[in-house]
Amino acid sequence: MADEKSYDLIVVGAGIYGLCAASTYLSLYPHANVRILEAGSDVGGVWSTERSYPGFWSQSGTRVAGFHDLPMRSPPPERSYKSSQDSKLVSKYLKDYASARGLRQRCDFNCLVSSITKSGNVWQISSKTDSRDTVYCGKKLIIATGLFTQSLIPPFPGRETFNGPIIHQKDWGSSGIFASEEASKASHTHITVLGGSKSAADIVYTAAIDKHHLRTVNWLIRDSGPGALSLLPAQGLGKYEHITELGTTRIISALSFANPWLPENWWSWFLHKTWIGEWLMDFIWNKQLDDATASAKYDSRAGALPGFRDLKSDASARWRTGYFGALNRDPEDFWNVIAQKVNVFRGEVGKLGNDTVVLKDGREIQTDVLLLATGFEQAHPEFSVSEAARLGLPLSNQHAELFERERAHWSALDVAAERKVLQRWPYLHNSPLPTKEQSHTPYRLYNHTTPVSDPSIAFLGIPLCANSYHVAFVQSLYAIAAVDGHIKLPDREVMKQDIAYVTTWNRWKYPAIGGPGNAMEFEMVAYTDKMLEELGLESHKKKSWWMWMTEPIWAKENEGLLEEFRAKYVKG
Repeated sequence: MADEKSYDLIVVGAGIYGLCAASTYLSLYPHANVRILEAGSDVGGVWSTERSYPGFWSQSGTRVAGFHDLPMRSPPPERSYKSSQDSKLVSKYLKDYASARGLRQRCDFNCLVSSITKSGNVWQISSKTDSRDTVYCGKKLIIATGLFTQSLIPPFPGRETFNGPIIHQKDWGSSGIFASEEASKASHTHITVLGGSKSAADIVYTAAIDKHHLRTVNWLIRDSGPGALSLLPAQGLGKYEHITELGTTRIISALSFANPWLPENWWSWFLHKTWIGEWLMDFIWNKQLDDATASAKYDSRAGALPGFRDLKSDASARWRTGYFGALNRDPEDFWNVIAQKVNVFRGEVGKLGNDTVVLKDGREIQTDVLLLATGFEQAHPEFSVSEAARLGLPLSNQHAELFERERAHWSALDVAAERKVLQRWPYLHNSPLPTKEQSHTPYRLYNHTTPVSDPSIAFLGIPLCANSYHVAFVQSLYAIAAVDGHIKLPDREVMKQDIAYVTTWNRWKYPAIGGPGNAMEFEMVAYTDKMLEELGLESHKKKSWWMWMTEPIWAKENEGLLEEFRAKYVKG
């Protein structure tokens, strides 16, 4: 017999988004009975201690990171670069935040959620721990598990014959693969990293400089995927200490190639419908990619191994057809290590042998440990198929066919949205990539947060964006306003039209990664501004137009937003 417990609000996930949601709710309602369910052994989510590993650093600069009620301190120089910092420092910050805000005692750790259902107006979350089964009940529910929970592991032919460990990026930290005290790891003399993302680059560099165990390091990047990433110098421009500070300004948001959360005006007309605007946009964004390529010196770096030049990306900055990230290391040191100590391969995995990765073209890569930087599935297995469909979560096409009437309705909305998107941004007709066949339906959440059918539940951390802290806070305010009924949401059909518009834009704007409907880079600020406008909040607005456009979003601004929200919506 499972224990049953009731709460005012249940939050699933104790990473940045879950901690922010719980803390914000308790700031507004200090006597509320709030419970946080976390599958891991501590707070932090992606940034938890158990998921941290050498070489894993934050992408955001410290000055635009952290929460308003516990400023993030500048990291020591030896553990930072241009204010990016070691993941273990982020882990400590989140632990300190949980303790300072009284959240730790509200967490149930090692709590694996097996199913989420709704009975009447009450959510029931069934969970398992080592000692008991528990059903948590509440009328309000926030899912803050984000996008990095369900490991995506390809089905390798011959996997059963491979003698070494195969470790997904979610488990790199807990594996101890680079821990000096792990004597058993000395036998791992040939490491192969599969994937072309920022995580892959980080772990390749870490393996190549590991002083405790000298290894041959191989980096395998598929031909059929987005290819190798482009690493942009972390150094900001002028007053911007880090590139991500510039990325959280409204002027960068206004220069986005196509931004669905900005109004149509003379500026958008100039940028998107005149040849001068088109040229300016290409110049600005291609300069970014040119700087990354020049820093790497793919064709001219001294001592480079033969495969190094295969890392040269042909990605389009305009279309984001490849991976992009901030290089949080000294560029010369990083690229010298990669060029001189890493064997780069491009190709497709055919099968695994006893101690080899065999490519489809017959080449063999000696391997005794395979590290997977293959990403994550955007899936929510805790919900049944019918409930996922009701809430607007991704469904496989096979399952989507079970809901033919709903699918036909969304199809009609998508067709209408496509006409609007292509009329507003004619250049999107010229995509360098063919339309990618999707295996799943996209996320269909209003403002990437609220299901059209049920505002008593909210999903946080769905957008793929750079500054999690700012998005987490604004999403938390919006989610709380929705689940508590403080705001009147638009009519359902209006919300659906908006969702179709955003997901269609996503698919065209980001042809390589926009299928799930949640890709977001320099549109982030306009996205959060739209939610704040719907909430009727204005305290974040700057004194002058120039400051409004050029100042980064600092965490301290959120304190004023919280107080404005309290005065507007919280009675008593």
